Amino acid sequence: MPLRDYGCLTFEQMFLYADHTPSALQVFLNEGTEVAQNAIDASIALPIEQGDTEGVWINADPLPGAIVCNIGEMWETWTAGLYKSTLHRVIHRSSNYRVSVPFFFEPNFDALVEPTDAALHILRASKNAKEVELLKAQYPSVVYGEFLKSKVGGNFTSDSQPKERY
Repeated sequence: MPLRDYGCLTFEQMFLYADHTPSALQVFLNEGTEVAQNAIDASIALPIEQGDTEGVWINADPLPGAIVCNIGEMWETWTAGLYKSTLHRVIHRSSNYRVSVPFFFEPNFDALVEPTDAALHILRASKNAKEVELLKAQYPSVVYGEFLKSKVGGNFTSDSQPKERY
């Protein structure tokens, strides 16, 4: 099932046995992005994902010596969208067992998460004041524990539909 990590960063590295099965890790790209269009043009795109957002799943095959780092929703908030949370999925295609040892880097439960001054400074250098204010409005301050409870609580609803961002 596709998901976005809730916290800041998730590092995944295969320990003991590295399963280098092609096409196992995939990330979703919105249809309007240049990278997604290039994937479509190059005929390497996967079938269009069904749902509200159209786009393509592309393979994120392992590179020798690389560590996979997924951006979580809190990191997206801290950076006011400079870094986007990664919708991703794993499809186990190997005959071997898949062992994943993720490390989740998350804020304290009572941490107030909001766009940082550094991120806003970067945005102000490349956007006008109105655009920066619109971005700030997209990423309101949130206490991490409340955000986490709303996300995890959605895992146990009777309709099993994911909750909106906040």
